[in-house]
Amino acid sequence: MDATTSQLGWVSAVERAARWCLHHWLLCINTLALVYAGLPLLSPLAKWAGHPLLGEILFRIYTPLCHQKAERSFFVCGHQMAFCHRCTAMYGGLVVVGALFGLLRRWVPPVPLWLGAALALPLVVDGATHLIDDILGTALRAGGDTIGTPNFWLRIVTGLLFALALALTLYPRIERGLALAEERPELPGRPQATH
Repeated sequence: MDATTSQLGWVSAVERAARWCLHHWLLCINTLALVYAGLPLLSPLAKWAGHPLLGEILFRIYTPLCHQKAERSFFVCGHQMAFCHRCTAMYGGLVVVGALFGLLRRWVPPVPLWLGAALALPLVVDGATHLIDDILGTALRAGGDTIGTPNFWLRIVTGLLFALALALTLYPRIERGLALAEERPELPGRPQATH
């Protein structure tokens, strides 16, 4: 086998993989969301199971992605998750909404962009007020952070609303865009239909 044949084999394999991913786009996105949302839960479970190094590595992976304040995080088996309440709700919600979209995708139209923005806005306001309070110490968000407090519920609800906004705004548009692309054989790289 010469280099050109080998190179064509790789290109063909990449193209097949890309076509498979496009055809199964929701499975790919839901799998990535599940892994991303699930690893923070594995951190405390690994520590509890006697694998503190693995648990700490998983925790540190998410350090640049979340503030990880203990008072704003869930604890599992006595160990802190690698995500805060808001991130847990947001990414966990994305997994749930993505799975529900998979079941109901035929009947779910894309929501208008203004509605998606309106559903996402509470998370921006909630996060911004927390940030201002953390930096300036304004006591704007006084009232505690423990589970069951208004701040806890605000973080959970705004995270879930953001996940819902993202899925209902983007997923139906992706679904319809890919379906439209399947109907257009004149796109580059697609074989022409023979009659």
